Amino acid sequence: MKKTEFMKAHFLWGLLLLTISLFAGSCSNDNKETVAPAPEFELITEIDATNPVFISPNKNFKIEYNAKNIKSVATNTLPEGWTAEIDESGSCINVKAAASATSKVKLTITATGEDTQKVSKEVTLCCLNFFDDVNGTFVLNEGNMTTENGSLTYITADGYVFDDAYKTVNGSELGNVAQDMAFCGDKIYIISQNGDENAVGTKFENDGMLIVVNAKTLQKEMAFTKSELSTLDWPTHVAAIDDEHVYIRDNKGIYRLNTKTKELTFINGTDKAPKSQFVTMNGKVYTYKSGLIGGIIEISPDSDTAKTTEFPYRAEVSINEVFGIQPADDGDIWVMTFGFGKSAIGKFNLESKKIIQRQVSVKPSVGSAGVAFVANGSDIYYTNGTTIYRLKFNADESLKAESGLEAEENLTDISTLDDNAGLLYNGLGVHPVTKNVYINTIKSFALYAQNTIWSFDFNNSAETPVAKYENYTNFPAGFFFAPKK
Repeated sequence: MKKTEFMKAHFLWGLLLLTISLFAGSCSNDNKETVAPAPEFELITEIDATNPVFISPNKNFKIEYNAKNIKSVATNTLPEGWTAEIDESGSCINVKAAASATSKVKLTITATGEDTQKVSKEVTLCCLNFFDDVNGTFVLNEGNMTTENGSLTYITADGYVFDDAYKTVNGSELGNVAQDMAFCGDKIYIISQNGDENAVGTKFENDGMLIVVNAKTLQKEMAFTKSELSTLDWPTHVAAIDDEHVYIRDNKGIYRLNTKTKELTFINGTDKAPKSQFVTMNGKVYTYKSGLIGGIIEISPDSDTAKTTEFPYRAEVSINEVFGIQPADDGDIWVMTFGFGKSAIGKFNLESKKIIQRQVSVKPSVGSAGVAFVANGSDIYYTNGTTIYRLKFNADESLKAESGLEAEENLTDISTLDDNAGLLYNGLGVHPVTKNVYINTIKSFALYAQNTIWSFDFNNSAETPVAKYENYTNFPAGFFFAPKK
């Protein structure tokens, strides 16, 4: 072959190989898949990862999000009573819960990208329909009478503190100087001393003097303004048998309110009833009368006249003064008394009029709510200053009253546990389920915002609380617990 022919053939072969190579490369590029961009999905609505999102029943809660490179958004199936509607055009999820819904659920939001890649977010939702839970705890706050409305703090069964629960649910506030609350059926009655106007005439924006709420949801069902209850003079305590028999104590005595007609009727025989919590049991309401001829005042829905059962005149420990009463598990009434320099806890039977007394070493402190002591079975807790005492009451009738002095236990002085525990404000509470004892302390009257709710299991430790919640209260009127269903 000639040189020119050889070179020509070599050139042609090279050209052919180049063409094949280019063709092959082109086919390779054509077959290569395009990589989709990664999906991006973030919640705009601020959600605390450590606490649930609280949602009022039948009210829409919007969860907004940012989405990029997302093909679809979906949620898990929620239990009956819950709905989660996705609005992709609005980049949000509308969540709603019925009053009957399961209280706590997990919402899983899944965003899917163009290539099936997924991004998930999990949100704990809690419907505000658990306030009738017997494991929860209410703390009713008076508020500073010159500057604040009352408020309601709620501690859930799992220890989450739900601050200002009433306002969160209703968007409005309790009356000035909230004093007491009572449970009856599916309702809670909350009384304030001043309603929408404090003692010096300052007007407040709130829901009034007496507010009736749903026991399960805290949603307001009825409210009575100060002008509607103008007959009342500084009301402090409330008890309820039914809608027509709501009993309110004020500076004159005790009135019956018919919430259907809004009529107030004075209960004869209750003049100057003490500023103290009622005892409600067996379809009747009880308070007490102090003095040399003291006793238990019984109010029945059958009559607007009270009946007084007097204490025995010759009690082992003289009774000149009564500090408070509490219901006993067997239908008797616990009563704390003082007379001729001696304090005693008595167990009083209304039918036999017999009282069994055990002497204690201190004259207990009584806060403005009139709670001198609390009872858990036969364990009686009371205070003097910041010191907590317990008497395991022995009802053996062969024992003398002085036996109480030996049985009395000095549990703890709260002020030694915390420098901010300057003084106790109002009474104790004992949880009917856990049996834990609740105490509120404040730094001082001027520094009331520095405060602590203490929860103690005194059967295990008197020095280390089960729980400690700081700076949630505003002059608490007391601790309250939903009754067993």
